[in-house]
Amino acid sequence: MDDPLARFFNARGVALVGASAQPTKLSYGVLQNLIRSGYPGPIYPVHPRGGEILGLPVYRSLAEVPDPVELAILMVPAEQSLEVLEACGRRGIRAVILVASGFAERGDEGREREEQLRAVARRYGMRFIGPNAVGLIDTRIPLNTTFIHVQPEPGSIGLVSHSGAVCGGILDWGASMGIGFSRVISLGNQADVDLADALCSLALDPSTRVVGAYVEGIRDGRRFLEAASAVSARKPLVILKAGRTPDGARAVASHTGALALPERIFQAVARYTGAILVDHLEAFMDAMLALAMQPALPGARVVILTNAGGPGAVGADHLARYELRLADLQPSTQERLQAVAPRGTMVGNPVDLLGGPQPEHYARALHTLLEAPEVDAVMTIFVPQAVTPAREVAAAIGEVAAGSPRPVVGVIFGGETALEAARVLHQASVPGFPTPCRAAFALGVLHQWAKIRQGRCEPLEPARPLNPSKAVSQLLEARRQGKRVLDPQAGAELAAAWGLPVPPSGLAATPEEAVALAERLGYPVALKRIAPGLIHKSRAGGVALNLKGAHEVRDAFIQLIHPEEQALIQRMAPPGVEVIIGAYRDPLFGPVVMFGAGGVEVEALEDVTFRLPPLTRMEARVMLEETWIGRRLLQRDRKGGSEEIEALTDILKRVGQMMLEHPEIAEIDLNPVIVARPGEGVHAVDVRIVLSETVPAPAEAAALV
Repeated sequence: MDDPLARFFNARGVALVGASAQPTKLSYGVLQNLIRSGYPGPIYPVHPRGGEILGLPVYRSLAEVPDPVELAILMVPAEQSLEVLEACGRRGIRAVILVASGFAERGDEGREREEQLRAVARRYGMRFIGPNAVGLIDTRIPLNTTFIHVQPEPGSIGLVSHSGAVCGGILDWGASMGIGFSRVISLGNQADVDLADALCSLALDPSTRVVGAYVEGIRDGRRFLEAASAVSARKPLVILKAGRTPDGARAVASHTGALALPERIFQAVARYTGAILVDHLEAFMDAMLALAMQPALPGARVVILTNAGGPGAVGADHLARYELRLADLQPSTQERLQAVAPRGTMVGNPVDLLGGPQPEHYARALHTLLEAPEVDAVMTIFVPQAVTPAREVAAAIGEVAAGSPRPVVGVIFGGETALEAARVLHQASVPGFPTPCRAAFALGVLHQWAKIRQGRCEPLEPARPLNPSKAVSQLLEARRQGKRVLDPQAGAELAAAWGLPVPPSGLAATPEEAVALAERLGYPVALKRIAPGLIHKSRAGGVALNLKGAHEVRDAFIQLIHPEEQALIQRMAPPGVEVIIGAYRDPLFGPVVMFGAGGVEVEALEDVTFRLPPLTRMEARVMLEETWIGRRLLQRDRKGGSEEIEALTDILKRVGQMMLEHPEIAEIDLNPVIVARPGEGVHAVDVRIVLSETVPAPAEAAALV
């Protein structure tokens, strides 16, 4: 994979078109940042009036700019951008940043202008960032094409953002905390260079240890999935996604589509790509800070080392929110702590050094804890007091923690004194936080990253149909007949061809056919009304269950089935827990699989979770763990019933693979799937398959998990 932004970051010579000598103009700020950053190549201000700005000669046009010039920053009004981009192409410049607003965000006229920009770029083999973008920063080159007032220090955080304001705010935060950055990429409207391009660039950048992405829109779902997966295969990816709540409901035919809200789908996208999804800017910054400075946390055992009981107790409470727990310290570890800590220290966990510990007490206690085999990570907490300077405690913690294979996070609880001490911690690559709550979150992120890495080690074994020719013929026949929805029998036969556990069944057009079919299948049976537009048969009173003889089947048929309709006769499944397994085709990301509580109230319960296929067995099992109904079944599994759990994970894998291999399928609903008592199996008693109106191009079943 080549860096799609190499021509921007490796450019020999930068032209700033629309340069201004007025310090109040943004273009003046850009030129100032280019110079102050220490960019090693030539810088060429361009303006029709010529002259000199900040000691640099101003060229009247791009044609006058001497070689080498390989990057142009356009700070001209939107109305002039097309003409100037054309001039860049004629000059041989193949990398351009457009800063001006007034494009797609302004409506149809702006969108048309963006399309014209793309046409010019294609004609000259050019790539451009923007419009409405702040630009790029690389602290190693160094290069700063932005008007952000902060010149970031070199560091290991790579940031990509659709919002220039988010870039500016985060860089200001980093400067105040002593946190550096490797690359910063502001995309703006991403009319050409998009989020996937930026992620690929950051994945390949050797100076970037962690990638943070503030995302407002995704132009190409499949390219985003590939790029985000490429990042997380190499380094942590933290995503803050705006616009994850719906403005309205999607009109769909299935439960699965109705429950597939943007928030849930993007959670599935994050899990598929191995990204860490956060909910707000504070969490975004804390996660990047922790991952940039500390190793992954494979275990869940944490020690809190503190000089104050209250903050320690709060920290312990918050650890549990992130699947972490207080480590049980061995007697030998407690004895060693007593030998190095102040008299009266509480050597359980939290380890409370009491009110007046010196820096050396923190250092010795931390050293002891990091050597203890029962400890996976340490949260240090210091509440400043009159006896001991906070910065000296921070320096002692940083010296011991430096290079430790076990994560250490620091809490300096306070105001300006705490901020100064946090900067000392950061110099030693120990992330510092103002509260134990945020430190617990950071440890949770490090633990999540360890689980993501572990999950990638599981081999992917794609599910295969038992009868592939039967599956294909079913879909071809449905297409030939112009069907939008498979009738339940055709759906059951397709499901059976894929190895899904559907009870034996058949269609009957008369009471006599229904009785004959029931006799052949064996009693008891269920009778279900089949009619155009009838989706939820139970709610409509179109189902008769547990029919035990011919007269019951005949009576049910006469009572429920209207003229010209058919009945599905199906062997009764044993009673059990009802779940739903479904899938639908998201317009941006492709196939999505769902698991949750089933039955007629599935949409009211909303006890569901989603994933993007293909699924590993571990990922399918985690889907169960994320729902109330799944956890109930897993508890039963411990008492016997592992065969049913294995069957559920197999169904999830097979449904996902069906969607990947059959682009003709738009939606699948297996509702309910009955999980019977241990030893009695799992039964998909109702199968609903909706076909796509137009067959999309086959999606690649990329094994990116």
